[in-house]
Amino acid sequence: MVSENYIKLRQQVLDYTNKDMNLTLENDKQVYIAVFDIPVESIILNRESQTLALVFGINTHLYFGDGAVLTDLEKNPNVMHAMQSLLISSHQVLDVMTKTETPKYYPSKNIRAYLKTSKGIFFKELSGNTKEEQFLKALLSNVLAAVAQAIK
Repeated sequence: MVSENYIKLRQQVLDYTNKDMNLTLENDKQVYIAVFDIPVESIILNRESQTLALVFGINTHLYFGDGAVLTDLEKNPNVMHAMQSLLISSHQVLDVMTKTETPKYYPSKNIRAYLKTSKGIFFKELSGNTKEEQFLKALLSNVLAAVAQAIK
């Protein structure tokens, strides 16, 4: 079970628009927000999930299922670089993703990826080993590795 605060924070990121950011997009495939729901198993804490939220050039936040939040991660240059790399490169997987109108949280054993463009939010549960999924997982791993170094 995840907290109400977790659900609220996650949804706020997904509701954010490029107009809210005063960001002009280069094309309709430019990804400017990425949200990854990452399953976490913990018998000690109420952390069945965590969400990595990336907002183009602005924020890198980590939300935990119990409502805890790590913010300002983007202030680390390695995190900022990894975030920008993911957002700039992730358009390459949009063709294998499904457009969704309801990016609601649900528990899963797999990472769930949500990429936002001017055309909407595209979703993919990373449950297989396609080259696109491996590519997106590699981009995500780079961000998570940079975050891990930043919070040491």
